[in-house]
Amino acid sequence: MNTYLFVWNPKRWTWNDIEQSIDRVDKTGKCSERWSCGNTKSIKPGDRIFLVKVGTEPKGIVAAGFATTAPFSDRHWSIKNKEALYIDIDFEALLNPEEDSILTLNILTTGNLSTQIWTPQSSGISIKPELIDELEAIWFDFLITQNIRHNPFIPADNETQKVYTEGTPNQIFATKYERNPYARKKCLKYYGFSCSVCNFNFRQTYGEIGKEFIHVHHLTQVSNIGRTYEVDPVKDLRPVCPNCHSIIHKGKTAFSIEEVKGFIKKL
Repeated sequence: MNTYLFVWNPKRWTWNDIEQSIDRVDKTGKCSERWSCGNTKSIKPGDRIFLVKVGTEPKGIVAAGFATTAPFSDRHWSIKNKEALYIDIDFEALLNPEEDSILTLNILTTGNLSTQIWTPQSSGISIKPELIDELEAIWFDFLITQNIRHNPFIPADNETQKVYTEGTPNQIFATKYERNPYARKKCLKYYGFSCSVCNFNFRQTYGEIGKEFIHVHHLTQVSNIGRTYEVDPVKDLRPVCPNCHSIIHKGKTAFSIEEVKGFIKKL
C-alpha cells in the first residue's frame, strides 16, 4: 500500500455539500468521492489517501481514506472540452475546517514531517515512505483526542451504523480501529501474523504470497464503546484469520476469542 497526498483548494472549488458527506461518514462509515489525481497514474485500489486543504486558512489535513479505483479519464472538473485523471476515494474520516479542528500545517511542518511538501499544486503526490508511520500515528492520535463533532472513532447515537463491511456486503464487519493503518500495524508488531484463535499463519502455509496477510479484530463491540473511549492497539486488537473472524461475528453479538477456540473440534 502506497500513500498519496491529495489537495483541496476552496479558492478553486467550494465543497458545498461537505456536511452531507460528513453525515454519510457518520452513518455508514465512509463517503465516496471522485477526486482529480493530477498526472499520477500509479495509484492502485487500496492505496492510502490523505486530503490536505490549501489556499485559505486553516490549512492542513482534513480527510483520509483509501483509493477504490485506479486512475481513469473523465471530463475536466472546470475546463470545457478537456479531460482529467480521477480516482474514486472512500473517505473514512472527514472534517469540516469551518466547524472542526484539523491537523494543521504547524504540526505537519515540524520534525521529520517537515521534509515533505504539504501544500503541493496538484493532487497525487507521493508521501515519503519513511514518514508514513509518523503521519499515521499523529493523525490517529489527533482523531481520538480532539473534540470533533463527528469523530470517526467515537460512536454516534445510531450504533449499528458505525460499522461497515470489508469487501463484499456479505463479509464480516470491521471497525475503523481494525482498518486504521497505525492501529493495525501496532497490533501486528506486538502479536505477529498468526491467528489468535487457531494459530493459522498464511505465510507458513502459502509462502511469500501469504506474507503479512491477516485480519485484525477489535475485542470491544462498537455498541459497547463509550464516547470517551481511546483504543490501545495492543490491549484492544488481535490478529485473526478470516475464517475465525467470520465465526466471531456469526452470532447476534460477537463471540470472544476464547469462545471460538472452544468451538474448534480436535481432529
